[in-house]
Amino acid sequence: MVHRRVPGRVRGRDDPRGQRPGVGVRARRRERLVNALTLKALTIDVPGRRVVDGLDLTVPRGRVVALAGPSGSGKSLTARSVVGLNREGVRAGGAIMLGETDLLTLPERELRAVRGRRVGYAFQDAVASLNPTITIGRHLTETVRAHRAAADGRDALRRCGLDPDAVWHARPYELSGGQAQRAALALATVLGPDLLIADEVTTALDPVTQAEVLDAVRAQARDEDRAVLLITHDLAVAARWADEIAVITEGRVVEQGPPGTVLGEPRHPFTRALASAARLEPSAREPGERGETAVSLRGVRRVLGGRARTTVALDGVDLDVREGEAVAVVGRSGSGKSTLVGVLAALDRPQDGRVLAGGPDARARNARSLRGPDVRSLGGPDARSLRGSDVWALRGSDVWSLRDRDRRALRRRTGLVFQDALASFDPRHTVRQVIAEAGATAADVDALLTRVGLDPALAGRMPRTLSGGERQRVALARALASRPRVLLADEPTTGLDVIAQERVLALLDELRRDEGLAIVFVTHDLRVARRVADRVVVLAGGRVVDDLPAAALDSAALDSGAVSPETAALLASTPSLRLPTS
Repeated sequence: MVHRRVPGRVRGRDDPRGQRPGVGVRARRRERLVNALTLKALTIDVPGRRVVDGLDLTVPRGRVVALAGPSGSGKSLTARSVVGLNREGVRAGGAIMLGETDLLTLPERELRAVRGRRVGYAFQDAVASLNPTITIGRHLTETVRAHRAAADGRDALRRCGLDPDAVWHARPYELSGGQAQRAALALATVLGPDLLIADEVTTALDPVTQAEVLDAVRAQARDEDRAVLLITHDLAVAARWADEIAVITEGRVVEQGPPGTVLGEPRHPFTRALASAARLEPSAREPGERGETAVSLRGVRRVLGGRARTTVALDGVDLDVREGEAVAVVGRSGSGKSTLVGVLAALDRPQDGRVLAGGPDARARNARSLRGPDVRSLGGPDARSLRGSDVWALRGSDVWSLRDRDRRALRRRTGLVFQDALASFDPRHTVRQVIAEAGATAADVDALLTRVGLDPALAGRMPRTLSGGERQRVALARALASRPRVLLADEPTTGLDVIAQERVLALLDELRRDEGLAIVFVTHDLRVARRVADRVVVLAGGRVVDDLPAAALDSAALDSGAVSPETAALLASTPSLRLPTS
């Protein structure tokens, strides 16, 4: 019997299934090999264009290397190419060396043996990457059994900061976002791989949970001599948890080195631009003209769930938002942020409390308001959109005491921007149709696209062909089509690279100042809150624990004890780009 010898693998009578070398052989090989992963002149082509063009990168053992860059630069394509997970039609060239093995030369059967055992992969959306019909424990046991390994799934959960007894019998959708992400990390590392690829694993996590997850990743790199390739668009995350940062743009690594050097003394112009956008320093913004109260909550309580289990999402919340004011709502996952947006939009009815249109003192001003309302404030392209209801006569009313027709008229004064813009669009519609369905005419569509900084020529394209930042600005254009008085934005910059994020934040600032919009901006990122908001409201357990000026969210407030313990925990966990050069 002839056995073909593949570099980096051992085969023969003692290893008929092509499993990994024995412990002694592996230990000696690790001593010889400093770099677990080496990419040499990597090229990746998708139909019609080349996305990655001659990329070189090394990931040493025991270290975390962050691959950072804007959307479309080839970060995730590069990561997926390592384990052959790119979709059909994507072709990779060059060399991907895992130790002494060129992964691009392996047939699919041998590549399957590499996945999980030698390379672990943790995806951005942990819940979507797991099978919703089976438990976390079964995920782990099936992975171990498939590779015929002697690994303990419960130990893997403990290493990732989870109590095995609490999550072993749970299904993915029964876990919080942080628990699901750590369970996915446990699944990726249960077999003790040489390399872990963490692809945007903390994008949607709050700062405290993000810190816990990345602390676990870094500890495993150090303690288990594991190489980690961290894919991220957040340079502050890279600066805090990575040993090296590789900046990628247009399919090439343009700079690589320690965080203090790359971000403190950037040499390449693109790195300088990226670092400048990522700092998210509060700008010297001109205050908008503060008008009347646009919306108010008084003692709002919202309980979610059914007979078996209930959750108090909002508990006695009071909030006022004025015209021309931007209020950021921050908090951990499950603190009630998204529920608050639903209540403010009159889409989610609270069990107790009042939602007031225009604030508690608006009735006294109704006569003056009725004399000549701005068309924009009516919540539609013209007065006929209200179908005979005079929305201004409803100001100061509890929206849930109104007739359905009047409540719909009030809703049209509210623009909504969702975290996943693409999922909120009809997939059959073009950009023009997406915006027109909110009541805009053909001429309005072009004007709205120009207003949000997009070329009107994009109107004929499908949203799925746009970048993340472009989609989010289309969502803003659609929200503005109804000429709202209140704009509710639920995590609109999560998942965007820092350059696209800054464009969206600057646009929101313009709208607040120039249009006099009242903006409620939900985010888990305190850096974004400081950048975009006049006030910051911190939620914890459905309660408002802090309501303070955005300028007060700094290290001085943390040191002085002027904020609640919850706000202090969020501040302490938020990464920063203010680092010494090295």
